[in-house]
Amino acid sequence: MAEQGQYAKAVSLLRSALARYGNTSIRARLQKNLNLLALVGQPAPHLQATQYLGPKPPALASLKGSPVLLFFWAHWCVDCKAEVPVSARLRQEFAREGLVVIGPTQLYGYAAQGADASPAQERAYIESGRQRYYSSLPDMPVPLSQRNFNAYGASTTPTLVVLNRAGQVAMYHPGALSYDELRSAVQKAAAR
Repeated sequence: MAEQGQYAKAVSLLRSALARYGNTSIRARLQKNLNLLALVGQPAPHLQATQYLGPKPPALASLKGSPVLLFFWAHWCVDCKAEVPVSARLRQEFAREGLVVIGPTQLYGYAAQGADASPAQERAYIESGRQRYYSSLPDMPVPLSQRNFNAYGASTTPTLVVLNRAGQVAMYHPGALSYDELRSAVQKAAAR
């Protein structure tokens, strides 16, 4: 529908599907498809930060005036690890503009080699992976919440979301991006 220019109809269909299937395992995928059509230009959904790793995540509302990169990742995700140098380079490059990088993740119920893990065990496993693979982003707040993944439709990792200074979604992208592609989005969001 969207490819045929019927955006309103596609958005309506996805919202209806979310109402019907919002409590199932396809929720994040439905939300991702809805976000691809309708999230850019909207206020960024709130991040739940009851549980977190690293520094306490700031409320997104408190970051208005600064560009923000939300880097949704998973402990098992090879593409996420490859995206770390890109995000770290951009954070350094846009430090004067106040770029904030936040890295939401969630618990999956398993750890190394897919072994079942209690929440405490998995949290410790994620923290060890964060220190090893995300060491160039040591002060990146990491909210732990499935709700954040659902709200942002992060069924693909990484999912990259850039917020402009007004706190609106300026770019929403499921999947990895090259330095040049992500830099372009951050540069536009950082413009005054």
